[in-house]
Amino acid sequence: MEKPPRDERRAIVKAAKKLIDERGFSRLTPADVATQAKVSDIVFRAEFADMDALLCQLSLSWAEQMIAATDAATQQGIWKGAAARDVVEVAVRSIVDVVLSEGPLVREILAASAREPAFGKHLERIGRHLSSRLVAVMAECTNVPMRPARSLAFSLLLTVSLAHHHVLVGDDWSGVTFTKEQLTEEAARAVCAYLGLSATITFKDEGPDVAPTEMVEAIRPARS
Repeated sequence: MEKPPRDERRAIVKAAKKLIDERGFSRLTPADVATQAKVSDIVFRAEFADMDALLCQLSLSWAEQMIAATDAATQQGIWKGAAARDVVEVAVRSIVDVVLSEGPLVREILAASAREPAFGKHLERIGRHLSSRLVAVMAECTNVPMRPARSLAFSLLLTVSLAHHHVLVGDDWSGVTFTKEQLTEEAARAVCAYLGLSATITFKDEGPDVAPTEMVEAIRPARS
């Protein structure tokens, strides 16, 4: 049985997350993180061989949080009889929300995945699990699109790609800026249109787009 992480390890991970949010990852050193965590350099080295090992732990922890949140939001029976459209909108909105909310960490994980396959595997694990859970939920829904497994997988890929692009490049590369809510709504519209589902959101020409969706909070990863 795997041993639970020691208090020092938890403190280091929490400190690293805070510093990444504030400064990014590239300029952080073990000494920076150790100081923030109030542990010695020796303790840091005992827990993590280097900064990449620490980032790998952050990536793994985020993947586990996402998977646990997905399981909670797709429990058997809670979507019984719901319109497939509603499930798709919640999934799209939640993906964009959690990726953008964890933007600094996601940016570092994406960059690291180019040089270390383990990081990409963590992202793949999230995608595979979310896809399989949504397909299972669709079995309980009405008005399900054709070829749900392939179609849903593509729609999730589209959503994640938009969110990752926002994190890596920014929101104004096309000359039109998007708030997080606006990006979320446009992504939901695009995915619903692709799946042949009528989106329930209302298009807005000006001003902030605010369209609350049930269960977004339920599948937001818990912050450490």
